[in-house]
Amino acid sequence: MQFLTLLSLAVALVNGMVIPGLDTRDEAAPLQLDFTVLKTVGNTTAKEFWAKYGSKNKKRDAYPEVITDYRDLSYQIDVYLGADKQKNTVSLDTGSSDLWVPSSGYSPDSSSSAQDTGEAFKIGYLDGSGALGEYYKDKFQFSTAKPVLSNFQFAQTSDEAGMGILGIADRNQEASDSVYDNLPWALQKAGITPKASYSLFLGPDLGKGSLIFGGIDTDKYTGELQLYPIDLSSGGLAVDVQSVNFNGKIISVNAPVLLDSGTSLGLLSLDLIEELDTIFDSQTVKQGGIEYKIVSCDQPSDKSLDFDFGDNTISIPFSEAIIKQDDGTCLLGFGYYNDIQIFGDVFLRQAYVYYDLTDKTISLAQASYSSSSNIISA
Repeated sequence: MQFLTLLSLAVALVNGMVIPGLDTRDEAAPLQLDFTVLKTVGNTTAKEFWAKYGSKNKKRDAYPEVITDYRDLSYQIDVYLGADKQKNTVSLDTGSSDLWVPSSGYSPDSSSSAQDTGEAFKIGYLDGSGALGEYYKDKFQFSTAKPVLSNFQFAQTSDEAGMGILGIADRNQEASDSVYDNLPWALQKAGITPKASYSLFLGPDLGKGSLIFGGIDTDKYTGELQLYPIDLSSGGLAVDVQSVNFNGKIISVNAPVLLDSGTSLGLLSLDLIEELDTIFDSQTVKQGGIEYKIVSCDQPSDKSLDFDFGDNTISIPFSEAIIKQDDGTCLLGFGYYNDIQIFGDVFLRQAYVYYDLTDKTISLAQASYSSSSNIISA
């Protein structure tokens, strides 16, 4: 039996990337990156990739990391660093704030525009491992056509191989001792986007999604986007959940929940997970202190888990609340660990989320898997 990692990195390979006229813009405008959910990484399967490199790419976070060799979905973005456009495929992550790449992905010696900041970079993990490196400033771009940012700060780690992370949370989650403009803020400061903000649409498994800096795609959700303040006490991009409706039973929550694209499996409080145990008749298996829930793969699409945020509700059909594994078994998309609450990919695939770091708000609506697009400035 194989288990999904709690903090499986949500990434997306840029496909048909839309970056119109970055070098000739007269005013700030939305910057859209389209991506495709893949089952492979390069010429290897994602399972093989993470089995080889996964232990070197654990995310900096205050949550346990389950070490497994199974991550079959990946959302990746290609970025280019330095004057010589050194290509890196990195993992998109709303749960951290730094861009960092392995030493094989960036050599400051080969870039004529590299600047060594002299500041050490350090990421630690609960299992005692971590990554060490150094912060640099250099050119950053999403395509090889024109540089987007001339003096963008990121880290090069001492790891020789693996996949880097593109963290796009707020600046308070940076590993640096001094605050700097990470990607959302750097794009806004350079006048490329109108705000330090972005909308995220993951789309269904093996479907297409998009990341839009400074903009919103109104065709990718139903109803109205409802705005909520970011719960600053959580230290991350979290909003308060008022209550849940699980199969007709309403349970009060009134607590912040992190919305983290870098997490596959969600975590719920004990009372909520016990209710799901009853509904799904789950079998509990513990690994790394986390309770995973094995459930039947045959789940109805006309029943849902409903999460009430106050002004609107996001619903997850039972059929979309499970994660199918290679061996034919299924896991519930939520587990338990010390009453920590996180909504990861299982939730985010059903939601359209607009993160506004400038105004410290998050807006939510039910996702719509529409093929049409209507992007507006945020």
